[in-house]
Amino acid sequence: MTSTLARQLAVAAQAHWPTTLALFVFAVALWAQTGALVGVFYDDGIYVTLAKALAQGEGYRSIHLPDAPWAVHYPPLYPVVLSVLWRVWPDFPANVVLFQLFDALALGSAAWIIAVHGRRSRLAGPALALALVAGFTAFPLLTIVGVPFSEPLFLLLFASAVSLADRERLGARGAMAAGLLAGLAMLTRSIGLAALIGIPISLWLRGGRKSASLAAAAGVLVIVPWIVWLSIHGGDIDPRIAANYGTYGQFAGQAGLRGMLTGLDLGALAPIQRLLLPGGPWVLNAVLTLGLAAVLVLGAVTLVPRLPALLSSLVPYLVIVTVWPYTPDRFVWILLPWIAVVGATGAARAWRWGWHARLVPIVIGIAVLVWYVPREVRSLAGRGFALTAERTSMPFRLLTTAIVSGTPDDAVVATDGEALVHLYTGRHTVPLDLYTVDGRDFESSGPRVTAAYFCEHGVSHVAASVSGSGVRHILEPLGAVRESTLVELFRVTDGPQLSQFRCPN
Repeated sequence: MTSTLARQLAVAAQAHWPTTLALFVFAVALWAQTGALVGVFYDDGIYVTLAKALAQGEGYRSIHLPDAPWAVHYPPLYPVVLSVLWRVWPDFPANVVLFQLFDALALGSAAWIIAVHGRRSRLAGPALALALVAGFTAFPLLTIVGVPFSEPLFLLLFASAVSLADRERLGARGAMAAGLLAGLAMLTRSIGLAALIGIPISLWLRGGRKSASLAAAAGVLVIVPWIVWLSIHGGDIDPRIAANYGTYGQFAGQAGLRGMLTGLDLGALAPIQRLLLPGGPWVLNAVLTLGLAAVLVLGAVTLVPRLPALLSSLVPYLVIVTVWPYTPDRFVWILLPWIAVVGATGAARAWRWGWHARLVPIVIGIAVLVWYVPREVRSLAGRGFALTAERTSMPFRLLTTAIVSGTPDDAVVATDGEALVHLYTGRHTVPLDLYTVDGRDFESSGPRVTAAYFCEHGVSHVAASVSGSGVRHILEPLGAVRESTLVELFRVTDGPQLSQFRCPN
């Protein structure tokens, strides 16, 4: 009787652990939410501002900017979802709790889909569950989950697309649904293009030419309206703010071929190495890095016949991240659950090859235990993953209060975190620092270009969340351009400052 009950419990646990994982990830994602102001990581402020514009019937526009240009930089699906929530509860910032609830629900749902899909890896149930728990609770992932970013929704759609495409009996409807989900992933984050490429390729290689064509067609049909939108409105963005608000094509055009080719140093994989492996003598670092790469490559090769759509999508994903002239970290962190599964699969296969091969995962495991695990424990115990957002909020709380009390309602404020300042003050804002992309470097446009832009857009005040050297190169030359003046109204030592700005005659 006892043994029968134990077997039944074991079978039940094996059948239902993905649901348990999903509930756990949902709870962790809720716990990871911060009390930071929306906009401390810049993109989160833009997403919510676009949602506000849609909810108020002003269209898909950057309404914080004085001329409210059409939005062409950020794909629309996540702001659309937030706009629906905004309509349900149109009281900002109280309604941020709805955004947090949705993001946590999306991440928990993604965890369930990845767990069910991951069974195809043939990892033992406990090993697969442990890998996914490690991936979903990694402190870099919790950092981006704690603010209104599009990653949870993207992961849900991306995981749904590849999971569906990996079914053995897909059928025409399944192929179209997989393509549809891939298209929606791209409407959430542009890098969803990787699934739109990878899924048809995986289906084609499996002999499903009709399925591949249907998946590609469905995905393309989903993104066509966005492509048309970009072609119509992309040229309307002022070139001086195109690096922030222009299309990805404009961004890549500024970076040039050199910016793309520089990524061939495989720096896209560096975030994983920095996260898991300690620094040290270059020989030791090189050996550990090669060992980690070997485990991941072995895992990926092992999973190709088991999870073909996933692997076929991750390859173009990493290629895009490699050549794209922007920091790769945020693109990589959202993949951590899958990276953990791939690594565990590679370690398990190496283990079966005998003691010589076992040395590699053993050494990597020791390095991870010595370097990463203590950092993870400290971050979770002290909520260290939330500290950056919360600390960045502190000067903005003072600054937004000063702007509300020290400027008229029709003021136009040049500031860092312009979307954040608009959300909490209602003032129109413009970027404080205008820059262009040169290769993989960001070049300031200089005081004359900046002053001209400010004057054309009616800037009446200039604000900065910090007054140190980071903004001194902007503010000091700006006040010296011909007859323009900056009259200081508010300042905290090494903290936020607010000045009145007068254009040159």
